[in-house]
Order: sequence, then C-alpha cells, then structure tokens
Amino acid sequence: MPEPSLPAGAPSQWRNATDAPAPDPASWWKIYGDPTLDQLVEQALADNLTVAEAHTRLQAARLLHGVAEGPYRPEFAFRTRDAVAADARSSYFQAGFDATWELGLFGRAEAAERLARADVDAAAATLQGARISVVAEVVRAYRELRHAQMRERLLNEAVALRARHVELVSLRHRTRLASGADLDRARAALEEARAALADPRVAIRQSALRLATLLGRSEPDPSWTKAPAATALPPLRAAIRSTPADLLRARPDIRMAQARVLHAAGALGIARADLYPRLGLGGSLTIASNFANNFNRRSESSTSTQAIFSLGPLIDIPLFDYGRRQAAERARSAELDAALLAYRQTVLSSAAEAEAALIELDEYRKRREAEEKAVQALDGALERARRLEAAKLASELDHLDLAARRIQAQLAVSATTLAQDLAFISLHKAVGGGPLPADTPGLGLSGDEPAGSLPPSASRSTDAAAPAGSLPGPRCAGCTLAQRD
Repeated sequence: MPEPSLPAGAPSQWRNATDAPAPDPASWWKIYGDPTLDQLVEQALADNLTVAEAHTRLQAARLLHGVAEGPYRPEFAFRTRDAVAADARSSYFQAGFDATWELGLFGRAEAAERLARADVDAAAATLQGARISVVAEVVRAYRELRHAQMRERLLNEAVALRARHVELVSLRHRTRLASGADLDRARAALEEARAALADPRVAIRQSALRLATLLGRSEPDPSWTKAPAATALPPLRAAIRSTPADLLRARPDIRMAQARVLHAAGALGIARADLYPRLGLGGSLTIASNFANNFNRRSESSTSTQAIFSLGPLIDIPLFDYGRRQAAERARSAELDAALLAYRQTVLSSAAEAEAALIELDEYRKRREAEEKAVQALDGALERARRLEAAKLASELDHLDLAARRIQAQLAVSATTLAQDLAFISLHKAVGGGPLPADTPGLGLSGDEPAGSLPPSASRSTDAAAPAGSLPGPRCAGCTLAQRD
C-alpha cells in the first residue's frame, strides 16, 4: 500500500508581509543586537529541561525504529521447561532451540516500519517544537524584562516630577497663591506615581524568574535585573524571508500532523494485512529427559533421552470472526481520512496565525511611529517652555506639567514597543523560526531539503497537480486515498 498523498493547503504568498529586509529565520532574535540575549538563547537551548526531554525521547524513538522490522526477521531462541506427565508418575526436563520467521507478507512489514517511522517523525517534531518555543519564550521574557526596566525608569522620573510639583504647590500654598485642595491633589498625584512603580517591579522579578526556569536554573542571575544603558531598537517590520510553503518544513505542529497521517497509514496497513493469512517458517530441536518415576520407587528407575526435530510452515488463516477484521480495517481507513483533514486544518491555522502576526506587527509599527511623533512634539513644547521659564515669562509649574505629559507619552511608546516586540516574536514562532537541530537528518528538520518540500514520510506520493493554495473538498481526502487500494 503506497503512502497517502497530503492535500495542498498553504497559500502561494503572504498577503500582509512587506518588502523590507527580514532577519535570518534561524537567528531572528539577533536583530536586536543584544549580546546578552544571544547568550541567554544559547544557554537555554543547551540547558532547558524540556528540550533535553524531547531529545531523549527522539533517541528512544530512533532506537525502536531500528528494530521495527525485527518481528519479520528470523528469530532463534533457546528454551528449557520442566514438564510433569498427566498421571504424575514421571517428570521431564526439556531443552531445545526454536526458530521462527514470519514473512511479513501483504504489506505487514512495511506497515510496521511506517508506524515506527511515524513515531520518530513525531518525536523529531516535538523536539523542534520545544526548541522553537524555548527560543521564543526566552526572547519574550527578556524583552518584557527590559521594557519593565524602562517603565520603572520613566516612572521614577514621574515620581521626581510629582515630588517637585508638591514642593512648588506647598510654597504657593504658604504664600496663599494656592488652596489646600490644590496641595491635596498634588500629594495624591505623587502617591499615585509611587504606587504605579509596583507594576514594573513585579514584571521585572517575574520575567527574571521565567528566564531562570527556561535556562534550567532554580533562581535568576542578579545581573539580569540591572537595567542596561538605553539603546535604540531596530525597526521591526512585517517582513519574513520564508514563504507559506516553508511552513510545511518548519512548523512543528504541521510535521506532527504529517506524522499522524503516516501513523494512521501504518495502522491501516496492519489492519489490511490482518485480513489475509500470516505466513512464516518454524523449526525446533527439543531434547527431553525422563529422570525419575515419582511414585513407583521399587520399579527400576531409568533415564531416557529423546531428541525431536521439527520444521515446517507457520500458517494463521482468519476464517470466521464476525467481521471484526473488516470493521477494524474500515475504522483505520476512517482514521486516516480524519488525519488528512486534521493536517489540512493545521496548515490553514498555521498560515492564519502567521498572517495575524504580520497584521499586528505592521499596525503596531504605525502606532509606534505616531506616538514617537507625539513625543517629539512634546519635546519641542518642553524646550520652548524652558526658554520661557528662563526668560521669566512662565512658571516652573507649566514646565513640570509638560514634562509629566512627555513621560506619559514615553510610557505609551514603551507599551506599544512591547506589543510590537511580542508580535515580532509571535510571527517568527508562527513560521517555525529557530535554530534547527543538527542531528535529525532525513526528517525534514535539519535543513537538508528544499524549502516547502514535504518530509520523506509523505513526499513520495504528493499530489503535484494541485495548484498552490488549492484546498480539497470535504471528501477529497477519500479521493487522494484511492491509491491506497
């Protein structure tokens, strides 16, 4: 039974991507130009416990795949047995060699190998999914940490401004130029500014704790919570190098869906092989010895040894089982249809997830540009207010109000920049961006096949006639499975 073809489903190109230069998908986080972040990602890939677990499971699956055809190869065994005669008068000791060889006809051996290969593909997809997720989560936790530190710095400036405002209003109140209500409002604003510091401080500690967990540590490094010097962020545009077809190679959930299709095809092959006889060869050499007579001790005790050799075919023919085998075959066929439909849905969902991230990234970029222009306008107004204050044409209170508005505008830019960062991370996680493991040859995860190609487990019977972006009808999965017969 040939392997089933996979339905087409990925669009031909991205609808919301721009033509701007895009980072390398295998090292997309390096666009930030932060050596600390690069080091954290490398440490996480090396020390993360989830990645280590997935790698160990992949090794186990490979070992089992190496012996998948073992039941259909000649087997040779040595056995001993202590037997008692039915009349309980004698006991026998038997020792011998048994040899069996099930031929694995009617596609049984190929189906068993296909099942084991599906487990390897699923384990490889799990490993790559863990690596991509760990990279994305490390970058996310690190960027949230840095943005929280930036918000803390801006809020500390706001607290200093509010404290100065309280001093000025207190002076005006003592000179009867301000009322007691004005002083109370100024003090309330100061306490509100101090209370707002709790949010970024909580975010800093939580982000550092998540980083420690991702790196397989019990506690965070104290150096992480030290705010670095402010650096300009690169423009994060809705641009990616890959195409929608590359999702078939890069997305771990798509590779997992392919593995499920392969597993369902293997289970169907076993069910179909069960409809036919199981044929094999068998042989044995048995030596039996009668050592004693248990009850008639007065009779002459003797020991006799016999050697028995047998050789012949092993035949197991299904005759009458109330249609159980046929029902199992039909059920496995339906499960394969369901796996193909699930694969199609996974491809559609993956493409939609990437498009949604592209939309978010582009809209947040526009929003950030508008907010940065607002900050620039406030910078100009603040500079003019300082000149008026120096010329004794305006009070310091006017200057403080503009400075406070500028800090609020900067906080808005910081929040939008964080949202833009998260959209950027989601985009590259959605397209399967991340370093590929170097020890998964032949599984479509090592970069040794062209972009957009299907893995060896499904590419031999891919329907090349389907146009890019076409989707099969509700029963087209059954049409593609016609070749299984």
